[in-house]
Amino acid sequence: MTTRGFDQMPSATIARSSGALAAAVIAALGAILAGCSSDSGGKTTDVPLAECTGGVLEADLEAEPLSGPGVDPETGKLRPPPEGSSYTVSATYGVPRPGDAVMERYVPIFGAIQAQLASQPGLLALQLGTSPSCGSGRTLAVWASTDAMYEFVMSPAHLAGIDAANELLEPTYVVTHWETAEADGITLADSVRRIRALDAPAP
Repeated sequence: MTTRGFDQMPSATIARSSGALAAAVIAALGAILAGCSSDSGGKTTDVPLAECTGGVLEADLEAEPLSGPGVDPETGKLRPPPEGSSYTVSATYGVPRPGDAVMERYVPIFGAIQAQLASQPGLLALQLGTSPSCGSGRTLAVWASTDAMYEFVMSPAHLAGIDAANELLEPTYVVTHWETAEADGITLADSVRRIRALDAPAP
């Protein structure tokens, strides 16, 4: 698992936060787990392994638009943050492990996460994406502040998700977050670019 952006947090909190945010990946895997056989590991076509990573945008990525209270219902666009402020954006990527046990473990965890997200203060917008060919899931979440994000991270539903992340997801899952005042630049494609930059060699 790769995580970045937690450098200002105590190490114990980093470990718990990374695992909890990884639970958000589980929420994006519902369509994959429900629509694919347990033996397929979620993949429906043969795609080179190098193309199925967090830093490569899947050609068949299926994603709904950002939705939530921060999205203007008339334009469908994310409203800009208040003048002089910024949003905190979190992004995750993951691939579910194969097997019936994953599905059985997944259902109650997903239900708790879904309920938490429905009433989570400070969550302004959320986007989920899945790739049938890679069997992968992505999340993009926009928060009013970093504190609001960590309230979600430390919620009971996601503390439970900490224990499940390694069991349900392949070890290549990725978690990252950043701050930005540019609402129009918050996209899944940008999150892929940022994830790819995590593994780029230092100059």
